[in-house]
Amino acid sequence: MIRSVKIQSALRLVVPLVMVSFVGVLASTVGAQTLPSYPKKAPAFDTWMARAYDSCTPSGLTVVSPTNVPNTGCLSSNSVTDSVLPYNFARLRVAKSGKIRLYARGLTFGESVRVRLNLRVTRQGVSTKNPTKSSTTVTFADVTVDCPASPNAFVVRPNGAIVGATDLNSCLQPYPNLGGGAGTNNIEVLGASLINVATGKEFARAGVLR
Repeated sequence: MIRSVKIQSALRLVVPLVMVSFVGVLASTVGAQTLPSYPKKAPAFDTWMARAYDSCTPSGLTVVSPTNVPNTGCLSSNSVTDSVLPYNFARLRVAKSGKIRLYARGLTFGESVRVRLNLRVTRQGVSTKNPTKSSTTVTFADVTVDCPASPNAFVVRPNGAIVGATDLNSCLQPYPNLGGGAGTNNIEVLGASLINVATGKEFARAGVLR
């Protein structure tokens, strides 16, 4: 009986110690974890292009039907966007290598098109002053680039198609290494559109037709 009481007393001491040790190990493991600055995989930006329309600031128009949509809006318009150049579909891809590819059909033969990208680049391994750091992560100011750079452009073929490719770095002059070079770049595509060179206006933007 005395031995049983001693064992129970010992267990009451050991179990809390084990739990404290386990919690301590768990806490140190969690504390040691660091979230990565970048995702582990984002090899390409790939998008279909929807028709571009002007933005809307509601000013009196009331939507009666269908239901379950906002009850205000604007009649669709193309004053700052392009309504001249038709197309059946367009698909844009920007690869990790910097290669930009555009495939489109249903356009007007002979017209010229450029890709417009609004980018935010964050780069690791950058040396800075004010403050002075030998290797840090820097986010640069947003940039908007047209590709191919002027005077070049994608020209619509006789069959109404564009099958073209260009290089992102060549569009980033005078900073061709902004999207490449040494270090790791996190490139956010804030906007992607197609420009009718004849009007200088966007006629398509990254989107979905449903």
